[in-house]
Amino acid sequence: MGLTPRELERQIEADLDWRHAELAIFREMITPSSISLVRQHALFRAAWAILYAHYEGFCKNSLQLFADYLTGLPDCDKLSHSMFLFLHDKSIRDAKTLPHAAAYEFFRNTLEKMKQNPPPSLTVDTKSNLWPSLLEELLYSFDIAPTSVIERPESIKTLVARRNDIAHGQKVFISDLAYYLEYENAVRNLMYALALAIIDRVGHL
Repeated sequence: MGLTPRELERQIEADLDWRHAELAIFREMITPSSISLVRQHALFRAAWAILYAHYEGFCKNSLQLFADYLTGLPDCDKLSHSMFLFLHDKSIRDAKTLPHAAAYEFFRNTLEKMKQNPPPSLTVDTKSNLWPSLLEELLYSFDIAPTSVIERPESIKTLVARRNDIAHGQKVFISDLAYYLEYENAVRNLMYALALAIIDRVGHL
């Protein structure tokens, strides 16, 4: 048996809570004006890497919880066309490699019959970097409007790019608190928006 709507909501809320708590700790560490410039640079680099980790981690975990919830549905009848195709992507790709007669049978009959079965399990893949364009694709696949979640795609794009520079050991310094908080707010707003969008989408299934 899959997750109930309430269980899904509780797990998403719990995930949000611990991530916000950790971000608050880093925010406290970089706020004091008495710390040295070298220490400040190091803390900002660490805070930026953690900020990206929570952005990607929450998006992946929340969408995975949503996918797990879908596997508990009795059939695919209420799924949108895009969601059905996304969840059955592997089966459809495999069918394309079948001999012509078998492929014809799959797309003519088998695919339609699959709508009467529960959705298959799925592992959400955010790849090595969750660029906003990839997040948009995932949201579309789950029948969630990207614009309702990603309000500032350029900020998220910068977040990913600078995180990559830091992860690769490049000399990237972020020494302005207001600048960092701008991106933290963008991530926090996105996480809240994604949580609400998933809960709302579940309510319409």
